[in-house]
Amino acid sequence: MRTLVTGASGHIGGALVPALLAAGHAVVVLTRDRARLAGRPWLPDVEVVVGDAADDGVLAAACAGVDVAYWLVHALDTGPGFAAADRATARGLARAARRAGVGRLVYLGGPRPAGERLSAHLRSREEVAALLLASGVPTAVLRAAMVVGPGSASFEMLRHTARLPVLPAPAWVRTRVQPVALRDVVTALVGCAGLPAGMNRAFDVAGPDVLTYGELVQRYAAVAGLGRRWLVPVPLHVPALAAVGAALVTPVPVDLARALVESLANTVVAGEDDLASLLGSPPRLGFDDAVREALAG
Repeated sequence: MRTLVTGASGHIGGALVPALLAAGHAVVVLTRDRARLAGRPWLPDVEVVVGDAADDGVLAAACAGVDVAYWLVHALDTGPGFAAADRATARGLARAARRAGVGRLVYLGGPRPAGERLSAHLRSREEVAALLLASGVPTAVLRAAMVVGPGSASFEMLRHTARLPVLPAPAWVRTRVQPVALRDVVTALVGCAGLPAGMNRAFDVAGPDVLTYGELVQRYAAVAGLGRRWLVPVPLHVPALAAVGAALVTPVPVDLARALVESLANTVVAGEDDLASLLGSPPRLGFDDAVREALAG
């Protein structure tokens, strides 16, 4: 199959491209800046389309002759207007894919907690998912919570904040989360290329461990050899202030940090695991092993 990977310079896209090549697919990548792909060992083996995903002409060129298009573009780090930007580019992809006769779209989105008021981040992911599922092109939406792997913004926030021996602990440290290893997300994405032709639905993708964020910090610290972290209860949760603090101790930009911090109040636990059954996927890595693999990488 001929596959298109958007966001190929990101941590998910950068891992997906070689996996698709290894599975025998031809790969086209869309990037705004070819220089950001420099040094990637797979670069000589792919076709590169350079341009902005917000440009309909660029999307048309990228989708030409493509069987499966992977949509990994997010505007979370662009500030308050990220949701509108994500809606606009998703609509552009849908138009380009329909006109080019693309057989399947695959979108990596976020979880959809039941009965909770969603953060702006998760609400935007759900809006994009709904747009693509209604696009007229068969779409597979993968809903994943924290992806445990180098370069993942949520994992990098955990990795850097856990270096502090004492951490403030708002109420969200008791929120439950079901993280998933980067390798398992990539396996699921590659597998989506082989789904039945007309299948149009969302799938939860998660690892086997359900933890609170407080437990996540302690488990990470233990695997990383940091020793026990001290979580000091605080009465207030102010996302803007927490985001500034996160930006000071992590490489995550403040706008992206705020979007992620606001989502910490949402329970992000999988409701099903249908995709693994459809694909016959191997057992997924537990959190501790996923952290070891991420730190080794």
